[in-house]
Amino acid sequence: MENPDLRNSVGMGPDQKGVRIRRIEPTAPESNVLKPSDVILSFDGVNIANDGTVPFRHGERIGFSYLVSQKYTGDKALVKVLRNSEILEYNIKLATHKRLIPAHIKGKPPSYYIIAGFVFSAVSVPYLRSEYGKDYEFDAPVKLLDKLLHAMAESVDEQLVVVSQVLVADVNIGYEDIVNTQVLAFNGKPVKNLKRLADMVESCEDEYLQFDLDYQQIQCS
Repeated sequence: MENPDLRNSVGMGPDQKGVRIRRIEPTAPESNVLKPSDVILSFDGVNIANDGTVPFRHGERIGFSYLVSQKYTGDKALVKVLRNSEILEYNIKLATHKRLIPAHIKGKPPSYYIIAGFVFSAVSVPYLRSEYGKDYEFDAPVKLLDKLLHAMAESVDEQLVVVSQVLVADVNIGYEDIVNTQVLAFNGKPVKNLKRLADMVESCEDEYLQFDLDYQQIQCS
């Protein structure tokens, strides 16, 4: 919080220091108490500077995330924040980061669903590695990498579902080039996870199955 206008906009006094919260994961426990644009003044009693650093060794400073890294899942931390010129304190229970694209699948076999020659899969880091090799961070589609790095799950069961591949069949003519493209909706209904997609397809009584994909693509079968 080094910019004077930004400081004034959130009601910071001249002697107050801290960092602004840009966004909060919807699945995180602290989403019930913290809000975007809150200014974190201190973490467990350690004041945070405007550049986001805290005291470290003698004469040295380090990013305040160091304080978080000293905690374990389930630990609590006292967080002091500034909101609308009012100082508030919250005792927050820390939890693991819920990623939209998980780093591992806990030894389980990958999930997939096949209908009308379309192969649907839930994206994970092991999946990306199997598709693009060890350099998946460079070779995977840009939109998937953006989701990997920046996207937040809106619920604990949300998954990023893609059309992994399209099997060769007369009914799929014209769809052969669709590979690892996100499925946004099925027959106008948002796709939350792979199981939800399978349930919607299996219970569908419409004449056609329509899958709305990223890049404004549509699959009908």
